[in-house]
Amino acid sequence: MIEKLRQSPLYPFLSAIYPKLHKSLIWLAWQICHLFPVQKKKIIFSNFNGGGFGDNTRYIAEECIRRNIPYKLYWVCEKKDCQFPTELTIIKPNTISFVYHMSTAGFWVDNTRKLYYFKKKKNQIYIHTWHAGPGLKRIERDAGTGLTEEYIRYAKRDSKAIDLLLTNCRFWTQCFRSCFWYDGPILEKGLPKNDLYFQDTPALRQMIRNHYHLPEDARLVLYVPTWRENRKLHVYHLDFEGCLNAFEKRFGGTWYMLVRMHPNVNAADFDIHYTDRILNASPYDNSQELLAAGDAVITDYSSCGFDYIQLDRLSFLYAEDYEQMKQDKGYYLELDELPTPVAFSNEQMMENILNFSMEEYERKREIFMKKMDYYDDGHASEAVVNYILEHSAGGFICNYN
Repeated sequence: MIEKLRQSPLYPFLSAIYPKLHKSLIWLAWQICHLFPVQKKKIIFSNFNGGGFGDNTRYIAEECIRRNIPYKLYWVCEKKDCQFPTELTIIKPNTISFVYHMSTAGFWVDNTRKLYYFKKKKNQIYIHTWHAGPGLKRIERDAGTGLTEEYIRYAKRDSKAIDLLLTNCRFWTQCFRSCFWYDGPILEKGLPKNDLYFQDTPALRQMIRNHYHLPEDARLVLYVPTWRENRKLHVYHLDFEGCLNAFEKRFGGTWYMLVRMHPNVNAADFDIHYTDRILNASPYDNSQELLAAGDAVITDYSSCGFDYIQLDRLSFLYAEDYEQMKQDKGYYLELDELPTPVAFSNEQMMENILNFSMEEYERKREIFMKKMDYYDDGHASEAVVNYILEHSAGGFICNYN
């Protein structure tokens, strides 16, 4: 049926008007559903406005399930074949069903901006987790001209609706105050996805090594770059084989590379030659499990590089476009404030690995940790669920900034 429609001479006309008609229909649905009463014990979770079972919202949902709280739990997902706990009811984004559940849920739990029209009621609570901890690159308002006017409009509207924002360190709280167009309550209890770092690390390490059929004593370095709005590809061409050889020479053992591209990047666009040592980790569902199992990380501007500093694991920065990104968005920290060795080319990357000084890293890490003042302790998800329960009962929580 769809193929016949596409071959019809009316298809160009229909494809042009359909988005406008659908947008009008969804707007009308919000007006109608806004009249329905709120169900206090109903939570709707979203990961990147329709992604799979992951990121901060996953761990909050799992904590709700673990504690068997008497709430109706919904997850927004447009992907097929995603695996979810049976306790979650799946709804598609941007549908009438989605609008109904958003309009009647007592709690919204999201990890990114709502880049669509919504209509929030006063007795609904919007918990925003964001999807990353502190990193080098400036975000939101602090990014200056790096944002479109359309995004800024959505971001301001989204922030106005937020009732609680999560952070995992004092430094990130201060950044949110300056960049997020938000002056409401902030829960300084850590990031829910970082709870995984404080769980059974040996079991996670073994699970990932079994998944990739690696030896038990295999050492893992993750290459986890962020993405660029300009979609340029050359900045990702790290010398994987050279890095592995350098890690083995400097730190000993047998090393393997897990290459994990950002979800907004199509891994198929790269001419990466995967081998039995260089493994494609982009299809793996839960990036946090990969990070929890790793020994070292190489990134550019991703917050996972800071996570590894917090965990006292090896962290390296590789950014060929450092100066361009500095001009486009700017950075929160100067390079000399980072314990992380920084490379702007493959040659520098090899030198940084081979000449890595653990003493220098630890000295600068101590200063860095005092500056960041981290709150992660493995109980962030628990704190969020406590907040939900107390607010459902009409109480309040006072241990936020």
